[in-house]
Amino acid sequence: MDMTRRLFPLGCFVLSFILIFAPQASRAEKQNWNQLFQSQVKQWMETIVQRDEQFRDWRRADLDVQALGANQRQWLVSVNQRGKQVGYLIVGEAPVQSDSGNPSFVLLEYGVGEYILFDDAFAPREIAAEPVYDGFASYWRVAHHQSQKLVDAKTGETFPRAAQPDQPVMKTIQPENLAGSGQSLTQTHLFDDAATDPFDDIGWLQDTNKPADEVTWKQLMQKSDSKHVTLTVSLYQDEVFAPFAVNSLHLWNDNAAYVGVWDGGLRFLPFAYADRVGDFHVN
Repeated sequence: MDMTRRLFPLGCFVLSFILIFAPQASRAEKQNWNQLFQSQVKQWMETIVQRDEQFRDWRRADLDVQALGANQRQWLVSVNQRGKQVGYLIVGEAPVQSDSGNPSFVLLEYGVGEYILFDDAFAPREIAAEPVYDGFASYWRVAHHQSQKLVDAKTGETFPRAAQPDQPVMKTIQPENLAGSGQSLTQTHLFDDAATDPFDDIGWLQDTNKPADEVTWKQLMQKSDSKHVTLTVSLYQDEVFAPFAVNSLHLWNDNAAYVGVWDGGLRFLPFAYADRVGDFHVN
């Protein structure tokens, strides 16, 4: 009995220590994560602004962050200047931590302009609308009676009922093909500094009837300004066909390439992703 009485207070102390300090440790970890996230996003933004004048409105901008979907470890960062949206970034958390044990992040997509992905102005009115990110095939999923409807994350357009999501592609892109924590934009190649429409030059339509030639990002880096580049993408089980005029190319750490296309603004996606889901046409 004496041994029990001597150990009981010690056990209470240990339990009390856990109850008191565990929540504080959790808050500290969350605060550290938030600081790392904010710092990384700002570092990416600074290197983009330094290298590409098209992103000049990002200077001294404010940021608003929201999670995308449940347990997806993806976030939409809205870039705002004087209360007006001027761009966005889509950030994911890498499955492997950095050497220091801190979380590591990857840049999935970024864009400049007033119209961002998952804009509240185009969001479905249904409360249960769930944002799902997968590059060009990003959408809100809305439960609708016994089925679901899909709403495009860029335009707010409701897709035909026959449209069904493709297998996710963005999550399969290897980390070496993405801009990661601490990486910088090292090269840019601008094709046309004015917004263009893919139907301004429809030479790519002839290419859609035959197997597309392989085009690498290194070839695009050497492209002359006299040629137009179009990216055509087939989405939602081939129910949606989307052409995009290519504006420029970004290269991170001289290795990970991102292609910029016009789509209600200028949006940059990993070249490895674009090459998987679409075809490039140089005319």
